[in-house]
Amino acid sequence: MAAMAQIEEIISEVNALDEKEKILFFQKMKEIFDNSDVQSHEEISVKSAFGIWKDRDITKESLRKKAWMKN
Repeated sequence: MAAMAQIEEIISEVNALDEKEKILFFQKMKEIFDNSDVQSHEEISVKSAFGIWKDRDITKESLRKKAWMKN
């Protein structure tokens, strides 16, 4: 929740900027993202994105079986 509060604070500060300051801010943000390590983002696996799943060995067959059981 602390991160969300920080995000809300940043948004309110950005909203208070005039047009030229907002343009500079977003250009700087683009520069930061452009310079970020693209490879580190590509190495994130789908399994890690869904790491909260109890059963990590999910196949089409297991999904179909589960879907048919619910119907």
